[in-house]
Amino acid sequence: MQYTITPGEKGKIEVKVDVPKADFSAAYDAAVENLAKDVKVSGFRPGHVPRDVVEGQIGIGRILNEAANSLVTKHLDEIFQKEGIVPIVNPKIAVEALSLNSPFSFVASLIQRPKVKLGNWKAIKVKKVAVKAVSDADVEQSIKNIHAAWLKQKSSQKPETSDQEAGSKVIYDAHGNPIPVKGSGNPSTSAQDKIDDEFAKAVGARDIAHLKELVRKDLEAIVADQSENKLEEELFDSLLTIGEVEVPDILVDDELNRIMVRLNQEVERQGKKIEDFLREENTTMDALRAKWRPQAEKNVKTTLIMDEIGKQEKVQISKEELENAYGGVDQSKLSEQQKVDLQQYIAVSLFQAKTLELVKKAVTAA
Repeated sequence: MQYTITPGEKGKIEVKVDVPKADFSAAYDAAVENLAKDVKVSGFRPGHVPRDVVEGQIGIGRILNEAANSLVTKHLDEIFQKEGIVPIVNPKIAVEALSLNSPFSFVASLIQRPKVKLGNWKAIKVKKVAVKAVSDADVEQSIKNIHAAWLKQKSSQKPETSDQEAGSKVIYDAHGNPIPVKGSGNPSTSAQDKIDDEFAKAVGARDIAHLKELVRKDLEAIVADQSENKLEEELFDSLLTIGEVEVPDILVDDELNRIMVRLNQEVERQGKKIEDFLREENTTMDALRAKWRPQAEKNVKTTLIMDEIGKQEKVQISKEELENAYGGVDQSKLSEQQKVDLQQYIAVSLFQAKTLELVKKAVTAA
């Protein structure tokens, strides 16, 4: 077997493979033997049907395809391992000729996972932003926002809405966090006008003091998350300056699709349709994709650089970690392939999370 590799732009490559006639004939013989196991012909035991009868029953074309497929899989696996090629998607195979007692040639077109040139990332230093203390004024303002949202929802409810139906409603505070509303019927005028214990009970707290406690914890979590997000943002920007990678369009398109899915989910969470959002923003889906494409490319570059760091640092995910992560997921309705996909997704997510923690500990300045 001989092969040549022709590189293209953004990770595209073509692999041309030439298989000698003798090797293809051997693959054909093996295909006949393998397929003959399922051929049933009166007067012959299974697996002992003469070759010409097998060819007549199955068809030479099918046997040729079986031989070709086995050689394509075998040789591409060997080439990818030898050359360090990791395809992003399944290669497209073009067969130049396929006939008995002839050489066999094919061309595999694919996009390989880009290689990352990584600088000294450990020399990066980022400083964590101090977490701002949550004041009483912050708590009071957030409760006012919750109260305003609660009043707006109550006023929009139809009179005939039952307690049970009302109990299934939620409102959102100024930060977009869901606040469950208990089904207690339409509130009195005084309850609507005041921020008191009755209002607190209506949004799921025991009393106003408890509501303040819940809101403070919520705000503290938000502020802490903002600080951590700021740290990660600065870290990723720094990594982009010391890492070089040419990102294939297919990876950018995949990330852009994920961004659009998250947008749709957020719009639906707000009780709107994507058409409403586009109209409000006076834009189109194509314009949004064009606007967010640079961010999608930045996300992909960051992920590839982080993955390379994890690989170099030999980040490992234990079997126990995997089992703990997906053990609580209901897999009863998943197919076997979906279970495999889920496990792979969780493994990648754990790898990325552990790598991020490793990097943050190494580069965060005191």
